[in-house]
Amino acid sequence: MSLNNNKGDRKMMLNLYKKKPVSIYMHEGCGRINIKFCNVQMKLKMCQFKLFNNYLINKSRQITSKTPQVELLLVQNNLTVTVSLKDFLQLMHGVNSVINKNLNLKN
Repeated sequence: MSLNNNKGDRKMMLNLYKKKPVSIYMHEGCGRINIKFCNVQMKLKMCQFKLFNNYLINKSRQITSKTPQVELLLVQNNLTVTVSLKDFLQLMHGVNSVINKNLNLKN
């Protein structure tokens, strides 16, 4: 985790996870977690973030040794995103890491 403060912006940004191509962060006082991956940006409330984690876990159960890519159905505008297996696993690891590091996000 790291804190960034842009001089023109008085709010602090807390980087919760940053390993390409996944970036997870939140702005001080915002109450929403921002996720960027594969040209997709999502702003989620804490409860939505936990549900997204559960969704990724359930999707991971469908992966076999022959799975080259994973389709994610994102609720907003029924957007379907196809990501490589490597990017999916990185996203799942990032979201899970944030859940495990932040006690207030655990069930």
